[in-house]
Amino acid sequence: MIIRVVLLCALAAIGYLGFVRRNRLPFHIVLVFAILAVAGLAVLFPERTDVVANWMGVGVGADLIGYLVQVCLLFVALHYYTKFVDLQREITQVVREVTILRAEMEALREAQAAGARSDELR
Repeated sequence: MIIRVVLLCALAAIGYLGFVRRNRLPFHIVLVFAILAVAGLAVLFPERTDVVANWMGVGVGADLIGYLVQVCLLFVALHYYTKFVDLQREITQVVREVTILRAEMEALREAQAAGARSDELR
C-alpha cells in the first residue's frame, strides 16, 4: 500500500513539474499527461494490467508495462535526437552568420580608419 502512495506522488510531481507550470499544452504534453493518468490507474488497479496484457497476447501485466516503457523510451530518444540534430544545424547557421557579420564590421572599421587617416594627411 505504501508503494502506491509513493508512486502516485511521484506521478503527480512529474505532472506538476512538467505540465502545470507551462503556459500552453501542445499535443505531446497532453499525450504524456494521458500516459501519466494510465500509469496512475495501473498503480491503483494492478490486477487490471493482467487483463489488458492477456487481451493483447502478453502473459503478465508487468511484462506489458515493460514492453510499453521500452517503446516509449525509444520514441523519446529518437525524438530528442532529431531535436538535437536540428538545434545543431541552427547553431551552426547562427555561428556562420555572426562570423560573416563580424568580418563585415571589421572591414567597415578598417575602411573608416583608413579614411580618417587620409583626411588627417591632407
